[in-house]
Amino acid sequence: MRIPVNANSPVLTIARYTLKGYIKERVLLVVLVFGFVLMVSSYVLAPLAVGAQRKIIVDIGLASISVFGILLVVLIAAGYYARERDRGILPNNLSKPVGRVDFILGKFLGTWVTVLLVMACMTFLYFVVMLVSRTSFNGVIFVAVFLSALEVAVVTAVMTLFSTFTSPLLSALFTLCVVVSGHLSADLLEFAERFGGAGFNAVSSVAYYVLPNLSLFNVRSEAVHELPLMNQYVAAVTVYGVFYTLIALLASALIFRRRDVAA
Repeated sequence: MRIPVNANSPVLTIARYTLKGYIKERVLLVVLVFGFVLMVSSYVLAPLAVGAQRKIIVDIGLASISVFGILLVVLIAAGYYARERDRGILPNNLSKPVGRVDFILGKFLGTWVTVLLVMACMTFLYFVVMLVSRTSFNGVIFVAVFLSALEVAVVTAVMTLFSTFTSPLLSALFTLCVVVSGHLSADLLEFAERFGGAGFNAVSSVAYYVLPNLSLFNVRSEAVHELPLMNQYVAAVTVYGVFYTLIALLASALIFRRRDVAA
């Protein structure tokens, strides 16, 4: 089967094809339902914590959007390369006017937009819960949602990188390890500097600078406690997220260009 590609925009055509394929996956509905249940449960449980209702609703809602967005990337994107290769779709489509870089960018864009649509639905439900519960809004909440979307872009790029040279299971496992390490990298570096030896300190330093620092995208604490962000923080994190995404996609393209898609 061949993707009907518009020679003028192969990347966008592949992205649309990918989006349509993912929409057919039931996992999208499952994740959306689980996210909805979790956010509604925060509204139900909030009255049990006297004086902390707002904190619970804001924290659980933002955490749900972020966690389920990342989970969705892992669930739907890990095996796209293997699935299309096994079905014979990949070799048929990696010909003019579709190049391997076009395929990588199209798949990344299609996956990211798919997850963004689910996150948008969850955000809408989250705001409904806040309105019903009469929870006050603040600007940091909107920033937190934006940074979660940017974090998903970074994770999608990392997943794309692993998918070009590993199996679906290993892609998912490696991506989850990067996500966990990315949120703990600063703590691990501080721990190594205080208590680790020279070897552990060197490994931690390399990991800190190579792995994405995903903790930068987490401003839930500021949103919960209504604290202001530092000047230019959002701009700096946005530049970092875009730069890391582009680097991961560049590495993906370089590796994928050397792969035998018929293997």
